[in-house]
Amino acid sequence: MPNDHKNDSPMTALEHPLFADFGIDVWMKRDDLNHPAIQGNKWHKLKHNLEAAKAAGKSTLLTFGGAYSNHIAATAAAGQTFGFQTIGYIRGDELAGRPERWSQTLHTAQQNGMQLHFLSRSDYRLKTQSDFLDTLSAKHPEAYILPEGGTNQAAVQGFQTLSQTIESQCPSWTHLFTAVGTGGTLAGLVKFATPNPQRHILGVASLKQADYLIPSIEAFSGVSHNAAGSPSWHLLTDYCGPGYGQTAPDIKEARYWFETQFHIPLDPVYTNKMVYGFLQELHSGQIPRGSKVVLYHSGGLQGNPKT
Repeated sequence: MPNDHKNDSPMTALEHPLFADFGIDVWMKRDDLNHPAIQGNKWHKLKHNLEAAKAAGKSTLLTFGGAYSNHIAATAAAGQTFGFQTIGYIRGDELAGRPERWSQTLHTAQQNGMQLHFLSRSDYRLKTQSDFLDTLSAKHPEAYILPEGGTNQAAVQGFQTLSQTIESQCPSWTHLFTAVGTGGTLAGLVKFATPNPQRHILGVASLKQADYLIPSIEAFSGVSHNAAGSPSWHLLTDYCGPGYGQTAPDIKEARYWFETQFHIPLDPVYTNKMVYGFLQELHSGQIPRGSKVVLYHSGGLQGNPKT
């Protein structure tokens, strides 16, 4: 079963005249390299849940996600790696029977053995309702049910090791940027960050109108949004472009610039927007001179088109 022996992904220094001009140092925590099949933040979210599923005697992992969900792909890969069947309930019944319209993420999940079931958007909104979950449990008694994005207490706990690793690799960091989907990664990084009032953890939302995530992030992390503390955290909602799974010319330009300069691949749904948000914050003067910035690469590269 899962262990943390692969969680020593590199902390890569990003040297560029732009950063020198602004007087900051920048690193990228390369968690796209932390596991061969379950990369990035999803490894941290799933490892304790996989142990819980095995302890409960469950043979199947059942979860929810959109067409571009890294969590869907990671759950399928985890099932294949650790011997679970996997079932994914996917938002968007217009995709049923239309594999030519599927994202690369859905194709990857199916190739890794996941059974895909497509729900209308109205039915998908029931995914947290107890009656709906009871019905699924009765239909799939062998299944351990994971929430959308994999965010639960066990998932948040999984970021303790990552936080310790970031601390050991870059003990002087002042700013930590991460992409935000359901908020579990941000909550885990906030919960386990070493106390320091000079630090800021910034989550770049990948979807529009993401403020609704704040109460759950506060609940999972135990730290209030924008509160002065050690460290403070902020959800940045201005850098998502047209919305989840969608992009815009300036966001794509940021990805091209970053990949050309540093030869590190990004995904278009999460890490591209995280890097775009960081660059916008830098140019708008929100990152003071002398800052030590860590960009958390949360993986998701399975969603990139195959070349």
